[in-house]
Amino acid sequence: MNQRRNPVLSRAALFILAALLVVSAAFAQPVGGERFTANLVDPAGNFGRGSSTAPVLIHIDHYSSDAEVQRLAGILSQKGPSALRDALWDREDGFIRVGGGLGYPIAAARSRPGDNGGRVIRIMIDRPISQREVIENTRTVDYPFTFIEIKLDRNGKGEGQFYAAAKVRMSGDTLDVESFSPQPLRLLTVTARNTAQR
Repeated sequence: MNQRRNPVLSRAALFILAALLVVSAAFAQPVGGERFTANLVDPAGNFGRGSSTAPVLIHIDHYSSDAEVQRLAGILSQKGPSALRDALWDREDGFIRVGGGLGYPIAAARSRPGDNGGRVIRIMIDRPISQREVIENTRTVDYPFTFIEIKLDRNGKGEGQFYAAAKVRMSGDTLDVESFSPQPLRLLTVTARNTAQR
């Protein structure tokens, strides 16, 4: 499958939605029961009162299976992003909480081995669209997904990228992924913990 536009974000989306079955056949998904804490950094200071950072909690109950990934890829290919969003609405692999807000469901989560014994975690969310976005019909309404990529070392420490608003579509055999913002937010001081070991 070819890739176009933002290459980093496209790779993240492809990992979740497309030809991952080859990769997953070699690397089984973890059981889940993991919690990640981090600091989300936005240089524009959009977290309220001019703050540029906010604490983040990501809890993954389980990781998406190959069959689930294949089904989501088929929905996007055959029915489009609106149908994909509807399908993601019914899924919950865990939740994410930013700042003091309420937790929001994680629709899909995948894990693969990274460099030097580390891991790469990729997460897809059908993001919450605010009432203001709908009433004012802002351009962000057309970017209804969130992608997160976290790179961990062998000790479960690392950092990541947070694409707050993105849209996806199939164009032939190409998955187009476009981020609303030209630069992702950053996840710093990420720490992983296996909650099953508590």
